[in-house]
Amino acid sequence: MKIPFLSIARLQRTFSTGNVEELVFAPGVNLMVGPPNAGKTKWLQTLDFLLGDPGENPFEGAEETGLADKYEAAAVDLIIGSEAFRLERKWREPGSKTKIFVGEEAMSPKEFQHWLMQSLQIPLLNFPKGNPMSGQTWPELSFRMMLRHIYRQQRFWGDIADKQPEAEQHACLLQFFGLAERIYTDDYGNLIDLRMKAERLRSRREQFNQTLDQLARDIISEPELSVAVNRASVRSAQLRLSEQATELRQRRATLLRDGGRRAITADTQGHISRLAERRAEALVTLEESRRRLRLTTERQTELKRYRTELSNELERIARAEDAGAVLADLRITHCPACDQAVSQKASADHCFLCHQVMPDEPTIEELGAVRLRFERERLMAELVEADELLNVLSKESANVGATLNDAEEEFGLIERELAPARERISAFVQEEVSGIDVALGQASERERQLGRIAGALELEGDLTEQISRLEKQIEPLQESVNELVKSTDFEASASKLEDGMNAYLNALNVLRPNVWRHSAVTVDLTRSSFTIRVGKRRWHVALGGTDTLYFLMAYHYGLLSLSADPQTHYPGFLIIDVPGEFSGEAVEDKENFIVQPFVDLLQTDAFAGAQLIMTGASFRGLDGAHFQRLNQVHVA
Repeated sequence: MKIPFLSIARLQRTFSTGNVEELVFAPGVNLMVGPPNAGKTKWLQTLDFLLGDPGENPFEGAEETGLADKYEAAAVDLIIGSEAFRLERKWREPGSKTKIFVGEEAMSPKEFQHWLMQSLQIPLLNFPKGNPMSGQTWPELSFRMMLRHIYRQQRFWGDIADKQPEAEQHACLLQFFGLAERIYTDDYGNLIDLRMKAERLRSRREQFNQTLDQLARDIISEPELSVAVNRASVRSAQLRLSEQATELRQRRATLLRDGGRRAITADTQGHISRLAERRAEALVTLEESRRRLRLTTERQTELKRYRTELSNELERIARAEDAGAVLADLRITHCPACDQAVSQKASADHCFLCHQVMPDEPTIEELGAVRLRFERERLMAELVEADELLNVLSKESANVGATLNDAEEEFGLIERELAPARERISAFVQEEVSGIDVALGQASERERQLGRIAGALELEGDLTEQISRLEKQIEPLQESVNELVKSTDFEASASKLEDGMNAYLNALNVLRPNVWRHSAVTVDLTRSSFTIRVGKRRWHVALGGTDTLYFLMAYHYGLLSLSADPQTHYPGFLIIDVPGEFSGEAVEDKENFIVQPFVDLLQTDAFAGAQLIMTGASFRGLDGAHFQRLNQVHVA
């Protein structure tokens, strides 16, 4: 579907006095003619300001002073397809400096750009500014970015869009070709996001592995970890240390057994064995008695706290009974709502306040007493039960304490009886056993360190698992994006611009033979870049002087020629502010023949409604264009 053309019908500026000056334009080629300083560029700056410039007035940064005060508002009648819209800006009105009025609706510059893009049926999208994997936020491809290729300002004739980054230029071209929505899709954005997450995880895993490898080899010097630290090497080291610890324990047991045989006679060994068994039994009894005593003490503490709470509750019940006896005879003397005295006019069997039938008086008095008595009896019963439990626990604590004392006494006797045998055995094996104990301690500590390293390696496994999950999400998105790119004919789109530019240069050679002596223009376009060459060299290297003027005019002609193609998004609108001189030569001598191809193009049926607004000094003898003549020269 072909997008609607954009054109200007009327451009107005309102003086501070209230007077209005205006320019009227028509579809086709519109030429603003006048000598230098006649205000042509200022009119175009006003139009640029109305088309969404975020500044506060159209003359910001101008060398001349007083223009922003001389005028107070500007307006333009905009034609989009078959619809007309009036845009207005009022920089002297408080609260409206940065507002753009579309009819009566005030919009911010960004809202206006969205409205204009929707009206022109150009999709709103975001694009990567540079390397998609750089991590930068994708900016919005705005109408103001595209306007850099639609409005050629007088001061910008050095590039296809001066001072615009190449990535932004590329995105604008893809938008004009109608390819941007096929490249900068949601799938592509999601794919880049997932790939960035995966790359960050890979970098994190690699850094983690390097750090762990260095630290592990500094902390623990195991032969298995001398080259690299991984799960297999850690498991191998753990297995070796476990076997080494088992062997050390067996040696220790053997040493003690052999030492006992040498130090203790055969007759005494049986007695020592029995003592060892009794010691083990006494130790178990000792530990169990300590545990039971601790539990009993904790239970006693809880019961004592509970009994204290019961006693406090009984005291509160007693105080409530005393208060009830004192307050029972009190009667209502004043209304609780209005605080007026209450007279007892009701009969004796009705309440004098609510007039309900009174129950038997003994029943009312007994209800509270019954409740209090019930609570007191319940608390007394629980208090008795708590005392009984405390007595039981006290007896149990005494029994456990006695058992503990007996166990400690027996354990002490056995220890004293075993002491001589220990001393005799230690004389034989003390040094070797101590060495084995030290080795066992070292092996145990190294095992703990390896366990911590193994735990750290689990984090690496978790990172690998996360990367694997991301890769599974990336795969279908990558296939979808690749399929879409494969089905996009970049070469065909590039050839449209290429054909338009060469058609313009051919037309120049017809109007003025041999004015273009260079080779044909070629355009190379890919998903991520573009190059425009003249022959085999890049255009800015191959061209110089006036040839650059012809080339840039050809570029705009090529873009404008896209307008008739329903698959493109160029809005059929072009503004060119021609400089008075270009590379030291007066442009006035070249005006007519550089404009004539545009006149011929826009007179064809396919471009009905398209528009070119161009400035110049005279354009003498040029037919088929609409003229706006500005004769008043503004002198500072």
